[in-house]
Amino acid sequence: MSRQDTQQLLKQLGKEAKRRQEEEAAQARRQKAQEFDFAAAVGEVVPLKSSNRAPRLQDKSPLKRRFDAEEMDEGQYFYVSETSEHEPPRSFCKNGRGQDDIRRLVAGHWPCVAHLDLHGCTREEAQRLLSEFIEEVHRRGVCAEIVHGSGLGSHDFAPVLKSLVRRWLMAHPDVLAYAEPHGANDGAVRILLRKRRYE
Repeated sequence: MSRQDTQQLLKQLGKEAKRRQEEEAAQARRQKAQEFDFAAAVGEVVPLKSSNRAPRLQDKSPLKRRFDAEEMDEGQYFYVSETSEHEPPRSFCKNGRGQDDIRRLVAGHWPCVAHLDLHGCTREEAQRLLSEFIEEVHRRGVCAEIVHGSGLGSHDFAPVLKSLVRRWLMAHPDVLAYAEPHGANDGAVRILLRKRRYE
């Protein structure tokens, strides 16, 4: 094959390659035009903000004041003093992981297995119910929520149950941490208990 024939063949191959390239591009444009444009069909949307929270699993079974299998004697109740000079903190942790446990508690890392509402209780009733509640939570898991109110209806707007509950939780040997789970609402705390080893 002469040099001239070679050049002519190369030109022909180049034209053929260019033609195929143009055909493929045209076919790709036709396919793209036929594709369903979901974004255009839906229109402008606002993405949801991620709450970074695990779903709250609630045990709907009623919380009994006394257990069916056994009853607590008066000596088994855990009490704390009714008076203190210091206001208890918004969050508390006695575990070595500190702020990590508090962040997990607020974020719902552990399922909340029970709820207790102390509205309308006296100090004595609240401490007795708290003792029974901790025992019941131990039977179900390690995390629970206690509603004690903000104390705005108390005398001189001084929070009685709020302070009592939080000092009680700080002193209880089975309570590892507590934190306010509802942002600016300080009327409730979520608690984390130490796992018990039953024989």
